[in-house]
Amino acid sequence: MPTSQPAWMALTRVYRQHWSQRQQQQQAQQQQQPSQQPNQPHSDRATIHDTVDVLAPPGSHPQLSEWRRVWELASAAYFNRQHRVLWWRILHGCVMCGAFSAYIGRATVEQACCPYACCSSHAQPQTISHMFLECPMAATVISWLCRLWQAMTGHLPDASVATILAASTLEGQCASDALLQTWHRLRLAVLHSIWTAARIAASSTHASSQASQLSSQSHLASRLALKTVTSMIHHDWVKCNDDVRQLAGVCSSWLRGRDPSMTLEAFRNLWCHHNTSASIHTAHTGTGDKLELVVNLSDMVPVQLF
Repeated sequence: MPTSQPAWMALTRVYRQHWSQRQQQQQAQQQQQPSQQPNQPHSDRATIHDTVDVLAPPGSHPQLSEWRRVWELASAAYFNRQHRVLWWRILHGCVMCGAFSAYIGRATVEQACCPYACCSSHAQPQTISHMFLECPMAATVISWLCRLWQAMTGHLPDASVATILAASTLEGQCASDALLQTWHRLRLAVLHSIWTAARIAASSTHASSQASQLSSQSHLASRLALKTVTSMIHHDWVKCNDDVRQLAGVCSSWLRGRDPSMTLEAFRNLWCHHNTSASIHTAHTGTGDKLELVVNLSDMVPVQLF
């Protein structure tokens, strides 16, 4: 198996038996143990989860596959829809990068190279791993993400395919489910910023020298990542104070599967861990005390972006 692929992408060579054979084995077991009754009817177990083998006796079906957790996480409602769609494409290996475009016949071999000036001179193919991890433009933003997480939790994640692209579990680095949600939202926001910057660079047609291209493109993905993360914090803060369903320009159908409100405690658990990315202060005004949000993210704080 290539080292660039996470372990869950390796296909198992253990093949399941045909359903008729499993049914015969089940009938044989029931004849040998007629007094043993199943704990739950097969039909009830089928309605609970459609991936459970209804022909298998209770407790005998194999343990759930490791990759199943990734797909369940990819459908979480708290993700931004654009971020979630991008991650689904990454998991399916169908992101419209240069190499994939050439593979399906929508680009030539020359057009399949990375559009950034620092890579185009070497004719570097733009694969998924190159776009999000290996390209110097992406590596800068991924490094910022890992150092930001280290400032928040004290743990430095590994900038690998399994951790950044395949959402490998951060063992011992997430003390709560809210902190794990924060990591995945930060991770997908950074990936979407890298993707957006790469599309802008690929569509750029203005003629300029390699030095000027490098100067104009070097901070694009970093700026987009910082802006996206800051925007997510502000949007969650609005959900703590107002009913977003009544705000101008908000369609109620956009909130399908999402909670339009957020408690102050939930916001603190998401973004105020050690007051690294955000903090809440009490401001004394003439009409009473008021809670104010302070976002502590910039190109220098809490970690240097460039």
